[in-house]
Amino acid sequence: MPGADPSHAAPAALAAHAAQVRSELCEQDEKWGTKGWTRRKFLNGMGMVGVAALGSQLVTTRVAYGAAASRTGNTLVTVFLRGAADGLRILVPASAALGIDYLRAIRPQLIPSDANLTALSGTSGWALNNAMAPLLPFWTSGELAFVPGVSAGGVSRSHFQAQQYIEHGGSDTASTGWLDRALQQLGPGTTFRAIAEGSALPSSMSGSQTKLVMNSLKSFTFPGWDGVAAKSETALRTLYRGMSGPLAQDVPTTLAALAAAQTARTKAAPQNGAKYPSGNFGTALADLATMLRAEVGVEVATVDVGGWDTHTDEANQLDRQLASAAKTLAAFMTDLGPTRRKRVTVVVVTEFGRRVQMNASGGTDHGHGSLMWLLGGGVVGGHVHGRWAQLSGASLVDGDVPGFNNAFDVLGEISKKRLGLARPELLFPGHVFSFPGAVRAG
Repeated sequence: MPGADPSHAAPAALAAHAAQVRSELCEQDEKWGTKGWTRRKFLNGMGMVGVAALGSQLVTTRVAYGAAASRTGNTLVTVFLRGAADGLRILVPASAALGIDYLRAIRPQLIPSDANLTALSGTSGWALNNAMAPLLPFWTSGELAFVPGVSAGGVSRSHFQAQQYIEHGGSDTASTGWLDRALQQLGPGTTFRAIAEGSALPSSMSGSQTKLVMNSLKSFTFPGWDGVAAKSETALRTLYRGMSGPLAQDVPTTLAALAAAQTARTKAAPQNGAKYPSGNFGTALADLATMLRAEVGVEVATVDVGGWDTHTDEANQLDRQLASAAKTLAAFMTDLGPTRRKRVTVVVVTEFGRRVQMNASGGTDHGHGSLMWLLGGGVVGGHVHGRWAQLSGASLVDGDVPGFNNAFDVLGEISKKRLGLARPELLFPGHVFSFPGAVRAG
């Protein structure tokens, strides 16, 4: 009002606003009170464990639930075999031209017998360990391929350093992972755009982009026990009704994500006769297949599988791991079915390979060149991609399989052709790409 003293106007406005807030809170508390609920009772009823659990959902779901999905509609699934899987026992260079004579001399107990190998037609001598037999139908259908002799320039023989270097996209010091940078390029997506199956976020996803860490779909629920969870959720919705600020957006977003997960769980049974082996890997991929069928906008997913550090008794230890992994991946592909898996590309990586020479304990120590597996949509299957040279004492590098092919070339090609990223060089700064032609665009 003209001529009014501003020193009186401000306190008066604040007092009026405070009175309005008190009135609204009293009205809301009165409504809750008729059902036996108050803010204090709500917090006491949930308990600190429940509040903490819900809080962990809030900080990992800060994205509009209904946002647009991936520009291609495709999903990249990265499976990391932690511990350094021995590629030479998985995919065997089984002809003289590829180096089998040298390998049988230097690691005799670690090369499967001819009876335990399946020759891969059209590959000029490559053969697959029979422990991988569950995946052979996908080789025949053109949905399985391999890239041997894979590494990157800065990888050492340290598990931690090598994993960090690969997951950070070619750096020991980067604060973000290559998948986080991929999400940044993709732009906004749904709450489920990026899922890390497991108890912790992998380094490849470290960074500011939103993602979910999910132990299991079964546990992704509103915290609380029977009889209180539903009332707690109703109270929480009411508590943040009409409020402003981050929680006013995050709480409804989180509750919408929990509701979507509940809807997905009602259709969680494996499809197409798929049978997953028991264990965390099987649970993770079964959950992921459920979310993919639910079409909730998953663009990127990661799964970690430990136990691949075979310093002793490798023939038995590795083959057990391979048989379980192959059965699990085959179940995942079968579960999705031929049509749905056309939009899902799986890449299996490990931090480095093993030394070529067997050690005194029937195992192998840390080496260099490893093996990548590719499955699913867009894969140029039925091929072993990339460069290779006959293995011999002269062709090894410090006793290791050389890095004939670069891991970032494979990951960059998948990111460009399957996720539709225009600038894969931002994922792996300083790397000059030479794509191996392992996947198709679309």
